[in-house]
Amino acid sequence: MTARFLVAAAALALGACALFRPHPHPPEYSSLALGSGVVAHDLVVPEEGAPVASGDTVAIHYELYVENRLVESSRDAGKPLRIVLGKDDVPEGLQQGILGMRLFGRRRIIVPPELAYGDDGKPPLIPPDATLTFEIELMEHVPAP
Repeated sequence: MTARFLVAAAALALGACALFRPHPHPPEYSSLALGSGVVAHDLVVPEEGAPVASGDTVAIHYELYVENRLVESSRDAGKPLRIVLGKDDVPEGLQQGILGMRLFGRRRIIVPPELAYGDDGKPPLIPPDATLTFEIELMEHVPAP
Protein backbone atom coordinates (compact mmCIF):
# COMPACT_ATOMS: atom_id res chain seq x y z
CA MET A 1 0.00 0.00 0.00
CA THR A 2 2.81 2.44 0.84
CA ALA A 3 4.66 1.74 -2.43
CA ARG A 4 1.47 2.35 -4.43
CA PHE A 5 0.91 5.61 -2.56
CA LEU A 6 4.47 6.77 -3.27
CA VAL A 7 4.18 5.93 -6.98
CA ALA A 8 0.85 7.76 -7.20
CA ALA A 9 2.24 10.77 -5.33
CA ALA A 10 5.29 10.90 -7.60
CA ALA A 11 3.14 10.71 -10.73
CA LEU A 12 0.90 13.47 -9.42
CA ALA A 13 3.90 15.66 -8.58
CA LEU A 14 5.41 15.17 -12.03
CA GLY A 15 2.09 15.99 -13.67
CA ALA A 16 1.73 19.12 -11.54
CA CYS A 17 5.26 20.22 -12.46
CA ALA A 18 4.32 19.96 -16.13
CA LEU A 19 1.57 22.51 -15.53
CA PHE A 20 4.05 25.13 -14.39
CA ARG A 21 6.78 24.68 -16.99
CA PRO A 22 7.30 27.59 -19.36
CA HIS A 23 5.59 27.10 -22.69
CA PRO A 24 8.12 25.60 -25.13
CA HIS A 25 7.00 28.08 -27.79
CA PRO A 26 5.83 31.25 -26.02
CA PRO A 27 4.03 33.80 -28.14
CA GLU A 28 6.34 36.23 -29.88
CA TYR A 29 5.16 39.80 -29.90
CA SER A 30 6.70 42.49 -31.97
CA SER A 31 8.86 45.26 -30.65
CA LEU A 32 7.65 48.77 -31.16
CA ALA A 33 10.47 51.15 -32.10
CA LEU A 34 9.08 54.64 -31.76
CA GLY A 35 10.55 57.46 -33.80
CA SER A 36 11.66 59.15 -30.59
CA GLY A 37 14.13 56.37 -29.75
CA VAL A 38 11.91 54.56 -27.22
CA VAL A 39 11.66 50.79 -27.77
CA ALA A 40 8.75 48.81 -26.31
CA HIS A 41 8.73 45.00 -26.18
CA ASP A 42 5.32 43.49 -25.46
CA LEU A 43 5.51 40.61 -22.97
CA VAL A 44 1.77 40.03 -22.40
CA VAL A 45 -0.84 41.40 -24.80
CA PRO A 46 -4.47 41.11 -23.67
CA GLU A 47 -6.99 40.73 -26.48
CA GLU A 48 -9.69 42.87 -24.89
CA GLY A 49 -9.96 46.34 -23.47
CA ALA A 50 -9.42 49.85 -24.74
CA PRO A 51 -5.86 50.90 -25.55
CA VAL A 52 -4.29 53.59 -23.38
CA ALA A 53 -4.26 57.08 -24.92
CA SER A 54 -2.75 60.43 -23.97
CA GLY A 55 -4.67 62.07 -21.12
CA ASP A 56 -5.78 58.74 -19.62
CA THR A 57 -5.05 57.87 -16.00
CA VAL A 58 -3.18 54.61 -15.44
CA ALA A 59 -1.78 52.68 -12.51
CA ILE A 60 1.28 50.60 -13.26
CA HIS A 61 3.49 48.26 -11.36
CA TYR A 62 7.03 48.81 -12.55
CA GLU A 63 10.60 47.74 -12.06
CA LEU A 64 13.25 50.24 -13.11
CA TYR A 65 16.64 48.98 -14.26
CA VAL A 66 19.77 51.00 -14.96
CA GLU A 67 22.62 49.08 -16.57
CA ASN A 68 20.85 45.76 -15.81
CA ARG A 69 20.63 46.68 -12.11
CA LEU A 70 17.26 46.98 -10.38
CA VAL A 71 17.12 50.43 -8.79
CA GLU A 72 13.42 50.86 -7.98
CA SER A 73 10.25 48.77 -7.83
CA SER A 74 6.63 49.72 -7.16
CA ARG A 75 5.99 46.16 -5.97
CA ASP A 76 8.67 46.62 -3.30
CA ALA A 77 6.98 49.90 -2.35
CA GLY A 78 3.67 48.03 -2.01
CA LYS A 79 1.50 50.01 -4.41
CA PRO A 80 1.33 50.83 -8.11
CA LEU A 81 2.32 54.20 -9.52
CA ARG A 82 -0.63 56.35 -10.75
CA ILE A 83 0.04 58.57 -13.76
CA VAL A 84 -2.01 60.94 -15.88
CA LEU A 85 -0.34 60.49 -19.26
CA GLY A 86 0.89 63.76 -20.66
CA LYS A 87 0.53 65.61 -17.36
CA ASP A 88 2.53 63.91 -14.60
CA ASP A 89 6.22 64.33 -13.93
CA VAL A 90 7.58 60.96 -15.05
CA PRO A 91 10.01 60.40 -17.92
CA GLU A 92 8.51 61.27 -21.30
CA GLY A 93 9.87 58.02 -22.76
CA LEU A 94 7.98 55.96 -20.15
CA GLN A 95 4.76 57.77 -21.02
CA GLN A 96 5.31 57.14 -24.74
CA GLY A 97 5.94 53.45 -24.05
CA ILE A 98 2.68 53.02 -22.12
CA LEU A 99 0.51 54.34 -24.97
CA GLY A 100 -1.47 51.61 -26.70
CA MET A 101 -1.27 49.09 -23.85
CA ARG A 102 -4.37 47.28 -22.60
CA LEU A 103 -5.37 46.45 -19.03
CA PHE A 104 -3.12 43.78 -17.47
CA GLY A 105 -0.69 43.95 -20.37
CA ARG A 106 3.03 43.74 -19.64
CA ARG A 107 5.75 45.58 -21.51
CA ARG A 108 9.49 46.21 -21.34
CA ILE A 109 10.23 49.83 -22.26
CA ILE A 110 13.75 51.03 -23.06
CA VAL A 111 14.07 54.80 -22.69
CA PRO A 112 17.06 56.72 -24.07
CA PRO A 113 18.65 59.33 -21.78
CA GLU A 114 17.19 62.33 -23.61
CA LEU A 115 13.64 61.06 -22.84
CA ALA A 116 14.54 60.05 -19.27
CA TYR A 117 16.63 62.23 -16.96
CA GLY A 118 19.22 63.40 -19.50
CA ASP A 119 22.55 64.97 -18.57
CA ASP A 120 21.54 65.52 -14.94
CA GLY A 121 20.35 62.01 -14.07
CA LYS A 122 18.44 61.62 -10.83
CA PRO A 123 21.05 61.04 -8.13
CA PRO A 124 21.71 58.85 -6.31
CA LEU A 125 19.84 56.13 -8.22
CA ILE A 126 20.17 57.27 -11.83
CA PRO A 127 23.49 58.54 -13.17
CA PRO A 128 23.74 61.20 -15.89
CA ASP A 129 23.03 60.04 -19.46
CA ALA A 130 21.52 56.73 -18.30
CA THR A 131 19.35 54.57 -20.52
CA LEU A 132 16.42 53.30 -18.44
CA THR A 133 14.66 49.95 -18.79
CA PHE A 134 11.18 49.65 -17.30
CA GLU A 135 9.29 46.38 -16.89
CA ILE A 136 5.68 47.42 -16.39
CA GLU A 137 2.26 45.88 -15.88
CA LEU A 138 -0.86 47.97 -16.49
CA MET A 139 -3.02 47.47 -13.38
CA GLU A 140 -5.67 50.15 -13.93
CA HIS A 141 -6.83 52.24 -16.89
CA VAL A 142 -9.27 55.14 -16.68
CA PRO A 143 -9.89 56.81 -20.05
CA ALA A 144 -9.83 60.61 -20.12
CA PRO A 145 -13.28 62.21 -19.84
